[in-house]
Parts: sequence; C-alpha cells; structure tokens
Amino acid sequence: MEKCELLFRNCSESSRLYLAISGEKIIFRCERICYSLELCLGQLQNMVEPKLAAQISKIVDYIKSVVFTLDSSEDEAGRVLLALLHQDIKASKFAQLEELKAFKFAAPRLHITSPLAIVIEKRSIRKQLSKTLDTDPAKKKILNYLLYLVLKYGKSIKEETESIEGDEDDAFDSLETPLKFKNRHLSVLSSSSSVPSFNSSLGDLNLQVDNVSIVSSDAGIEDGFDEIQEKHKRFNCNPLGPNLFILGNLSVLPWAARRKAIEDVKTQLKDDQESHLFVSTSYISPVLKFVKEAHRLGDSGAKRQGAELLLMFLKDCRTDMPRLPKGVMSDLSLFLDSDITEEALLVLEVLSCQRRYTCEIVTSGILLFLLEVIKNQQSNHHHVGLRVLCNLSAHEDLGHHMIYLGFIQHLVPFLDELLLSGCCVKIFGNLCAIEEAAAHFVENESCITSIGELLELDYKVEEQEHALEILTSLYYQHEQVRKILLQDGIVSALGYLSGNGSCKCKSMSVELLRLLNNTPDDHSQTSSLSDTSGSTDGSLKTSSKSSGGLFRGIKSMFRKS
Repeated sequence: MEKCELLFRNCSESSRLYLAISGEKIIFRCERICYSLELCLGQLQNMVEPKLAAQISKIVDYIKSVVFTLDSSEDEAGRVLLALLHQDIKASKFAQLEELKAFKFAAPRLHITSPLAIVIEKRSIRKQLSKTLDTDPAKKKILNYLLYLVLKYGKSIKEETESIEGDEDDAFDSLETPLKFKNRHLSVLSSSSSVPSFNSSLGDLNLQVDNVSIVSSDAGIEDGFDEIQEKHKRFNCNPLGPNLFILGNLSVLPWAARRKAIEDVKTQLKDDQESHLFVSTSYISPVLKFVKEAHRLGDSGAKRQGAELLLMFLKDCRTDMPRLPKGVMSDLSLFLDSDITEEALLVLEVLSCQRRYTCEIVTSGILLFLLEVIKNQQSNHHHVGLRVLCNLSAHEDLGHHMIYLGFIQHLVPFLDELLLSGCCVKIFGNLCAIEEAAAHFVENESCITSIGELLELDYKVEEQEHALEILTSLYYQHEQVRKILLQDGIVSALGYLSGNGSCKCKSMSVELLRLLNNTPDDHSQTSSLSDTSGSTDGSLKTSSKSSGGLFRGIKSMFRKS
C-alpha cells in the first residue's frame, strides 16, 4: 500500500508530456503492486480464522478483476511524442514544422491548452529536472527537450478559456497534493464499484478502491526504463507488459497458465526484436525451474518451449550472465539425454563460456555425453557438440579431462569434414598447449598429417592460421614432429602460403620453413626446402593440391569404409 501511495504521489507531480511516453511502464508498475497485494493476502488467508479468510477471499477476487488500460487519447499523444524523439532531427524549418505539428497534436489530448496548464507543465518539467541526477543523462535529455517544446510552441496553442482567478503559483501548488489528480492517464476498470474491508487481530486493514483514474507515474521510469533508454538510445516502453512480470511468479500459477505465459513471452520475443531490450537476468531462474518441472511431468512440448525461451534469455544476458542455481549442469545433463537434446546443447553452448561451471561439468557427466556424441557417426548433433567442446577446451582444467577421456583420437576424423574442420582445429589449438595433449598428437601421426592438410587452398584462412599455430607449437615441444612435417604436401603448402597467404599465414609459414631448414640432420631435405620456400608460382599450387589433396581423399575413403 505504501508503494501504491508513492505511485499516486509521483503521478500527481509529474509532467504530462513525460508521462505520455511512459504509460505502458506505469501499467506494468500498477499490475506488479496489485499482484504483490494479491500474493500477500493469499498468504494471510492461511493464517486467520475461516470467517476472516472468507472476507480476504472476496478482496482477492476483486483484485483479480482489476484491469489497467491507457486512455486512448493520451496513448496517441505518447506515440506521436515518441516518434518525434525517434527522428532526432536537426534544427531547420522542417524540424520546427514537425515539432509544432507533434506538440499541437499532443497538447490538447493531454489537456495542456490553457495558459495556466502551460505554466504548470513548465514548472513540472523543471521540478523533475531538479530531481534528476547527473547519472541519468538520457532522462535529462528528454526532459530538456520537452521543456524546449513547451517554451517554444506553448504560445501557439489557442483555446478559449475562462478567466483564471488567483495566483498561478497557488494554483500550481494545489495540484501537487498527493492523490489529487488533474490529468488521468490510467483507468482502473472493475465489475464492482467497491471493495469489502476487514479487521483482524493483526490490526485494522481497510482497503477502499473505487472506479477511479490515476495518473502515469515517474516511478515507472525509476525502475530501469531510463537506464534502458540510455543504453540503447531508444525511447519506447516495455512492450512485454505483464508477461515478464508473471515469469517471476510462475510457481504460484496453475500448470496451464505457466505454459501459456512461457509461450506468449517466447512468441513476442521472436516477433518483436525491441522486446529483447527489456529482458532481465532475473527471468532466467524461473524459466529454468519451469523446464525442470516440465521434465518431471513428462511434458515434452512445455519442456521444449521453456528451453527455447531460456536460450533467448541467456543470449540476451550474455554480457551480464548471472550465476545460475547450484546443480544447473546436473539438470542440463538430464535434458541432454532426453527429447530436447539439441535445445539443451545450445543452452550448454552459452553456459560453457563461463569458467564458473567447470567443476559442475566434470561431476555432472556432460563430458562423457559429449564424447558419445562425437563417437556416434550417425548423430545429428555433431556441429553444436563441437562448438560446445571448443568452448570447454579453452578452460585448461577441462582440457586435461578431455585428453584423459580420449577426445583427441575421436576428433581427428572431423578434420576431413568441410563444415566441421574449423571447430575441430580450434579445439586442437586449445589443447596443444597442454603437454599431455602434445604427446597424444605426436603418437598419432595421422592427426598431424590431417592438420597439415588444412593448409591447402580449399580451406578457410582462419583454419589455416590455427593449423599453423598448432604445427609450430608441436614442433617446439617434440623433435619427432619434424619428420612428419617434411612430407611433400605439407612442405609445398607451407611454401605457397609463405608468399601468398594472409599476413599471419605468411609469417608463420616462413618461420616454420626456417625451423625445418635449419635442422642439422636430414641434409637431403634441406635444399628442397630452400627451393620450396622461394617458390610461389602456379606449379607449387598444383603440387600442394595433388599430393596432400590426393592423400586426404584416399584417407577419407578408408575412414568411411
């Protein structure tokens, strides 16, 4: 009730122009207060005698019937003002015309038509400016612009008015009294005209609500609206309305209502990109609980809808990811081994970037699941699975576990897959810095050969750069690597890239050729390496394609067989 009174007070003191652009946010604030009151009274019902509980029940029923709506004329005025703010037009005759048209459209709908109303609007804006901190530059910018509109175009508003008696200051001060409303922006609609009151041993609780209208409040802006405007340089209201608020209270709703709330929010986020601006990290945990409950109930459709919405929220909050409840990876491991494997993998892809979950990933058995995914040649989840492993391999402690579990030997075949080789070589690049991994690469000569084949011309530059980094790192760690690198296909590709690759490929190819050429043993290869490093013509390109490419094709045939 204190929050409600504060909302009323802010409504009565605020600028009408400023309120017009934030009406939807005020509706959201009213609905939240109303719902909180409903929850509190619902808890009281279980604590009092039956007679009083019945009275409380009537009040709760009334609260549930209340609907908040925007007055159509003030909604129209707000939209026109928002459109003007969106334009961000420069000073010109055209700009002045647009401003005048917008102000003339909005002012009558907001009842800013008399000299006194214009004076009140000026002072309301100035008062809000004085209360606005320097940490809210976006809000100050809006208020200053609205004040500019009133000062410049207020005189153009022509309307016959009755003579005004008394001092304007006294009239203005009288309108600042809390709970006294002149401009009505929100209508509270209900089927009943009054609400019962009740008394209890806890004290007198009298709740009187009539069919009244209240004014949009500056308090709605206090709840993050200006922060969002400043961040995104946009001036629009929360289009999701009560749906997001409901997400925070899913557990108290019937299952069918929960399902509908999840579906509605997901649909709106999908259809309206601006809705993503209002996503908060506080919505992630309730949706995760919903997915767990859907899994427990065996509701596949709800589980998939919830997982997809959870993924949307995680992506939107990627830069400000909250710490999810303990055991989230154990929950994900259950989802991975169910009918929403793909959705669970996509969620895991986002979370796997966070180092905080490494211990949970190990204990939950997720690594073992991923190993089975890549071992299964018929799996439909190779691509997203490799992306997850790419993130996990960047954490050194998880890299050790991947090596111990034998991931390297099972990842090698993916080097021959055009669409998957990029992820695979990134994983190897992350792992090769670990000494145990380098030993595995050396023991598996075909692995190094496959990495060397990525230097051929039909691969992406990024993959070639990763391959060169891996080969150079392995060369420094193990002398045995030199013999493998001296294969004709690899040497020819190094020679070509040293003269025709990207800047990074050129420098690394030259360095690797220098290392191979400066080794004292195997003199028979030395002259050929010198010749290769200086050759960048088409014959070398043909050599690279014919030798390495043919070998790769033959090897790929044997693997498939």
